[in-house]
Amino acid sequence: MSAVTCPRCGASNASQARYCMTCGTALVPTAAPAPQLPPQPAYPYATQPVQPYYQYQYPQNYWEVARTNKINNTLTGLLLLVIGVLISWIPFAGAIGGIVGFIGAILVLVGREPFGQDHVRNTTLALIFFIVGITVTIFGFFYALVYGLSSAFGGGSSSSIVAVFSIIFIIGGAIFGLSEVLVTYSLQKSPGRTLLWTAYAISIALGLVNLFLLPFSSGGFWTIFFGTGVFLFTGSLAAIPAAIYGTAFYLARERIVRHEIPPPMTQQSTGKPPW
Repeated sequence: MSAVTCPRCGASNASQARYCMTCGTALVPTAAPAPQLPPQPAYPYATQPVQPYYQYQYPQNYWEVARTNKINNTLTGLLLLVIGVLISWIPFAGAIGGIVGFIGAILVLVGREPFGQDHVRNTTLALIFFIVGITVTIFGFFYALVYGLSSAFGGGSSSSIVAVFSIIFIIGGAIFGLSEVLVTYSLQKSPGRTLLWTAYAISIALGLVNLFLLPFSSGGFWTIFFGTGVFLFTGSLAAIPAAIYGTAFYLARERIVRHEIPPPMTQQSTGKPPW
């Protein structure tokens, strides 16, 4: 049996003694320390405290990636615009050039936000003018077709029918040409804007020239001397505004490549992309 030591005088006492035999101090047996149990995990289905709601904020690199993608869309779109407009005047390839240019314009429209509010507004107007110009041309074409049929039965001249077609295409082309000017207008410096308006004016002038040549297209000295070659010549002149448009689109693309535009990304604000 183990002895119990008195905490006061240090005398040894029997294990069953309750008081020290020497000084009478009460003896309290020391209990063995309880084993330490590892902390138990919380009950898995315990109710978790409700977390306060915070509005989700995109990390800064998310907006950087989104901005880069939009700029790349604009770069690709401008390249397609250059290719499309340069081949749009070529016979039997104009439709392909129109499709390529249309895809390029859509990409420019998709990537418009980083380039500022003016560019957003102008590209939206360009889309409106494009739709209106195409609509006027299509409805005008059917109107001219009906007019031509009625004139044929009524003994009308073929030159007047062709004149109606030409006038309709001039009006539709003038409206459509505004979309070509506006789609990159805010991306241009002064020389590029001058090129856009120059190409637009030349396109309208060529349409008017063809219209004025119609009276000489059948019979008379003009046809005998020149034949239909004069219309092929004026048609080939369409390469001039196409080349000028292509140059302007290329200048806008080069400004992006040289990092002149768009402006740096602004500080992120709640609920709005930091364009």
